[in-house]
Amino acid sequence: MILHIHGDLNPYYAQTLCLIYFPGAKFGEDEVEADGVPVVDISVEDRADGIYSRAVIRVGEKRAEADCFVPFSELFPRERVRKMASGHAVTLAAKDFFGYISPWGLLTGVRPAKVAAQYLESGYGVMKTRKLLTGEYFLNPKKAYLATSVAQTELKLTRGKGDDLCSVYISIPFCPTRCAYCSFISASHRMLKILDDYLALLVEDVRSTFALIRDLGKTVASIYIGGGTPTTLDARGLETLLAAVAESTDVAALEEFTLEAGRPDTITAEKLEIARRYGVTRVSVNPQTLSDKVLENIGRRHTAADFFRAYDLAAASGIKDINTDLIVGLPGDDFKSFSHTLDEIVTLAPSNITVHTFCFKRAADMSKKQGTEFVPDAPSAAKCIQYSQLMLPGAQYKPYYMYRQKNAVGNLENVGYAKPGSACMYNIYMMEEMHSIFGVGAGAVTKLVEHTGGAPRMKRIFAPKYPYEYLRDIEKLRAGDKEAGIPSYADKVRAFFRVGEEENT
Repeated sequence: MILHIHGDLNPYYAQTLCLIYFPGAKFGEDEVEADGVPVVDISVEDRADGIYSRAVIRVGEKRAEADCFVPFSELFPRERVRKMASGHAVTLAAKDFFGYISPWGLLTGVRPAKVAAQYLESGYGVMKTRKLLTGEYFLNPKKAYLATSVAQTELKLTRGKGDDLCSVYISIPFCPTRCAYCSFISASHRMLKILDDYLALLVEDVRSTFALIRDLGKTVASIYIGGGTPTTLDARGLETLLAAVAESTDVAALEEFTLEAGRPDTITAEKLEIARRYGVTRVSVNPQTLSDKVLENIGRRHTAADFFRAYDLAAASGIKDINTDLIVGLPGDDFKSFSHTLDEIVTLAPSNITVHTFCFKRAADMSKKQGTEFVPDAPSAAKCIQYSQLMLPGAQYKPYYMYRQKNAVGNLENVGYAKPGSACMYNIYMMEEMHSIFGVGAGAVTKLVEHTGGAPRMKRIFAPKYPYEYLRDIEKLRAGDKEAGIPSYADKVRAFFRVGEEENT
């Protein structure tokens, strides 16, 4: 498609607005106008008291346009007002052009509960916040209710937390096989030969990271071991990793310690016993679906029976909390099979149930089949999501965190539900950027956060992306190069937390 921007507007934000109504669109610079090629023009004008925006949507002879003026507000910075004005204009033009407004209105970000939280923290009541979300942001009332509910829970769980807290993410980017929908950096069985070498470096990385955290005077609130599938490690390897963590920090003092077991075909009683012994308090056992046909379609390489076996092992392990992940909109799935899956999972009564919406990823094997073998059924996915949001609260599960992804089926959301007292704090800390997350391992991202009033200061430090790159380059990242003027990882972190100083690299 063709996107024209006139005035000061972030191009990425403008593109995400367009993707709401033109999912999968490509924004090539050399695109020329032709029949069937969508054209979107967005104009933004700064005025003394606010931002004016005008949007025009054209496809062939069909055309729609709308404009909007949003006054400046003490609640939001100028950039947010600019986004609101342009978002209003595009949304109203799209309503005229397509005859509907997306359920999430003009919200394009990953964190839809963030706006609700800002209003609530500013003294707006729950009902007024929901009214603003529906009226000013064009959210469907059900989405406004969901966003406000999540924001309330997050604020309640995080209120009064100290500024010295941080969390740690440890990456095990290996899986026994690659699922067809997956885009994560995960090495399959062909690369398992380097797993021992990877683990040896990872253990060193774990120890140095926790030492740095102690030097900074920060307290680790939560640890999350993710992947990939961390239980791809054999029992010996898992114990090696967990022992390094336990030697580096007081695991008994953590709010929570999560091990993403994920694939039922990697879970054994021995691994779960090791996890419990070293302080793991939360484990994920993820079926995605309980339909064997759908599992085969997505290359999961296990059956529903395998999931139940693994879940029973986790339930008997003594680990406090169990999470199960489900995905709406998978190929071959429909409302009947999804609702059956959800009903069966609720019967098991895990502490957490996370309902994801299927999302096309360019790096996923399945993306090659888009438009040929698999076309997602957005209305069916929406029905499944609605069922989960009606059914789970009735089973005493409360939505506690939420995020959205670009190219999700039906522009829908991912929601984590928890029974009372079992919400995954790491998910909240990470998603809402409430404190620093130190990333360890291939593909991990250290996200440094400092709240100094107003918008938080943030900086990201990226570890080498792929396992082979990690083996080759991690020591360089950790040590830096003084002669070349490249600071070490620790120097980058320390520079960030020096008040009033910014790193110049």
